[in-house]
Amino acid sequence: MTGFRNMTLKRFILLLALVLVADCAAAPEKEEIQPTQVEPPMIVAINGRPLYQDQFEEFLSLTPNEPGEEPVQSQRSARFREFVMEQLLLQEAERKEVTVDEALVREQLASWLAEGQEVTPDLGERVRTFLKIQKFIKQEIRGQIEIGNQEMQRYYRRHSDEYKVDDEYHVLEILLEDRERAEEIREQLHFGDVRTFKSMARSYSQGLTAQAGGDLGTFRSGQLPENFEKVIFQLKAGEISTVFRSPEGYHIFMMEEWVPRHAQKFHEVQEAIFEKLVGEKESVALDEYVNQLFQSASIEVHDRTLSLE
Repeated sequence: MTGFRNMTLKRFILLLALVLVADCAAAPEKEEIQPTQVEPPMIVAINGRPLYQDQFEEFLSLTPNEPGEEPVQSQRSARFREFVMEQLLLQEAERKEVTVDEALVREQLASWLAEGQEVTPDLGERVRTFLKIQKFIKQEIRGQIEIGNQEMQRYYRRHSDEYKVDDEYHVLEILLEDRERAEEIREQLHFGDVRTFKSMARSYSQGLTAQAGGDLGTFRSGQLPENFEKVIFQLKAGEISTVFRSPEGYHIFMMEEWVPRHAQKFHEVQEAIFEKLVGEKESVALDEYVNQLFQSASIEVHDRTLSLE
């Protein structure tokens, strides 16, 4: 009987094991538990609008430190104030329903990428924010600035030393690969005969300026290679150089015109003065406007490591 009981117990355990295996096979698969997505911490609420750490980090990425160097706390706090200022301006731009053309957004984005800006998921929105604020400032602040003609003339008189132009040299060139041919053409050119020089340049020059009559443009000291300047800047107006060799070939230069150092006329610099004065007044007006926004806004900082001070 004992042997029978042992045999029965073994069969029972085996049967139970088979039932359990069958139950497991028939049981539906449990759903895979998806990890709960944790929102980044909120660092500040501006006029009731929450802003999160990842938005601040995206802002910081546009003004990075040296590679591998983390911003020190004082730098983060200073940039945090800039971040809040940007958000205040953005809210005002949205309140005034300022919009930007998407084609302009794509163009600005391409420009930033060409300058080496790192690609991030929110870069397009950062560009859109930048353009929206820029447009808002132009409309609301620059549009209120007035610069009169008398104010510009007073500035011109007080800063006359800033509007002097160094000697300028207008240069023509004929470039050839063969020295003997260059010497032959040089013999056919004469002092002051600009028309013939330009005609010969169009017919024979192998340089990029041939179709323009050999016109290299206007230069000041320091804008050309030193070996070129030694030859060109010794010429008088209308004078033609000897054949000059460079890695590009054999050059013949003509000094078409020399304009000595001189003070620029008011009408020549009027536009530049206008932009300078507008920029200065815009900076002052923007500071005042932003200070008013800070004073009137509700700003609740939730990150204890950051401060607006």
